[in-house]
Formats: sequence, C-alpha cells, structure tokens
Amino acid sequence: TQVFMLIFVIPAYNEAQNIARLLDETHAYATGQNLSYRLIVVDDGSVDHTADIVQERSSRYPCEVVRYTPNQGVGQAFRRGFLRALESVADDDYIVTIEADRTGDLGILKELLNLMRSGCEVALASCYAKDGRIENTSWSRLFLSRAANALISFFFPMKGIHTFSSFYRVYDPRVLKKVKSAYGDFYEEKGFACMIELLVRISRLGARIGEVPMILRSQNRRGKSKMKILPTILGYFRVIRRNAFARPKS
Repeated sequence: TQVFMLIFVIPAYNEAQNIARLLDETHAYATGQNLSYRLIVVDDGSVDHTADIVQERSSRYPCEVVRYTPNQGVGQAFRRGFLRALESVADDDYIVTIEADRTGDLGILKELLNLMRSGCEVALASCYAKDGRIENTSWSRLFLSRAANALISFFFPMKGIHTFSSFYRVYDPRVLKKVKSAYGDFYEEKGFACMIELLVRISRLGARIGEVPMILRSQNRRGKSKMKILPTILGYFRVIRRNAFARPKS
C-alpha cells in the first residue's frame, strides 16, 4: 500500500499546446500505479490559455495553478512551486519536478522512486547516463548542451552523475528545506541554470543523489523549446562564478 503522496511541481510558460496532455498523462500514470498525487502548475506569466486549461482540469484532477505576471523566468517559477509544495508536504512524501512540454518520460518515474526508497535524497532523469539520449534535436543544440554539461561536471563533479540540468527530478522535501535553511534560498540564478545551482547546493550538503537513464524525446513537444541557448550558457557561467568556492552560510 502506498502511504506517500507525489507532489508535482510543473513550471509553465505559454504551454497551452502541451499542458492538457501532460496533466492527462500524469493522471493516467498515477492512477494506473495506484499513486496518490497532486499537481502544482506554476504559470510564469503566460499570455496564452495555459492557466485556464489547468483551472478547467482542476474539476477532474487534484491540480492547482499558481499564477502571476509578468513572466519572471523559470527560477521564480520553481521557487514559487517549491514554496507552495512545502506548505503542506509530509516528510515521507516526494516532490517531483517535470517539464510542462512533455519531453520527460513518466515511464521512468517508478525507477526514480525506487532510488528514493533505497536512500537517495534526489533522483535525476539523465539523458547523458548510459542508455540515455536526446532524440530529434539539432546538432548545434546537442553540442552546446554536452559542452555545458561537461563544463559543470568539471567544476562540480558528483560521483555517478552525468546530467546536471535536468528539470525532471524527485526530491525528498527535507533536502529542499535544508538547502533553503543553509543558503537562505534554493538558488540565486533566475534562468534555466537554476536547476544546476540547486543541485550543486544539495550536493555540498552531503545529500545522496542518484540518476536513472532517460530518452528525452523532443518530438513529444508541441511548439518550440523555451530555452534560449546563449542566456542559458551565460547562466552556467554565473553559477560557476558564484558557487565554485562558496559554501553554505551556516
């Protein structure tokens, strides 16, 4: 019998083409696995109908939308989602973050949860682990992604970890509380590199981190990726500058 709850935190910006299908698929997966769950979609200043779609689905699924304007970046979206989740989470629950654009594979969630049950405090979906890969993306984006990942690995090596920027993760809520207590916030970065900064801080607190290989299927996404390459790369360098020699405040 499952006694824990999964709390999904999903940042979304102009994802009207994807969000309904993601919510439907997540509901189908969770009920099929007999998992208790709720969904927190953080609408980061969308100008389409993303929030309206989530609100409509809330009559059928345990989901809510945290909405604000204007767009403030994915860092703020995750921050607000984490804070909302931590308001009511129990220590034996899990917080799951996943992309709104359906590029994450719900099929590996069971393996991620198995890692958590084995003692991990964070479990990552990893497209750079053995048997993982990225499908249907340009060679230039793939090259830059791999180069950036290698750069982060050089400055912040973590044993057995191959992907540092994945949004698709499972967290023990207690480790997020520890990071916020030790550093004053989950991260400083506003853009996509916030997930790297959060992982670095978690690692430096001595948390156990594991990963599961994943095939990231870009073809599942309707519309274009919201990630802008140059701002994201610059964000990586800011994370390195801030954290290469920094330590927790307490």
